Amino acid sequence: MNSKLTRTILLALTLGFFVVWVLEFRRAGLFESYWLLLLSIMSLLLFQFIRLKAAGSVIKKDEPKTLIHQQKPRKTAKK
Repeated sequence: MNSKLTRTILLALTLGFFVVWVLEFRRAGLFESYWLLLLSIMSLLLFQFIRLKAAGSVIKKDEPKTLIHQQKPRKTAKK
């Protein structure tokens, strides 16, 4: 699945669960509606994880592969 689509869906789920939680919290209280809040937080954390993972893979692709050559020790002139 496209990463932008996945991130958009997760962000929409986060906002949707949060709105439903607010409405349920006003109706029933925290004890009966905490699971909606947990779903909202879980969706937000998953969104952040996927966003950071995608950003990390872009950075790794852009890094040029350089080989570090060890310098040979030079002899110095004796005085």
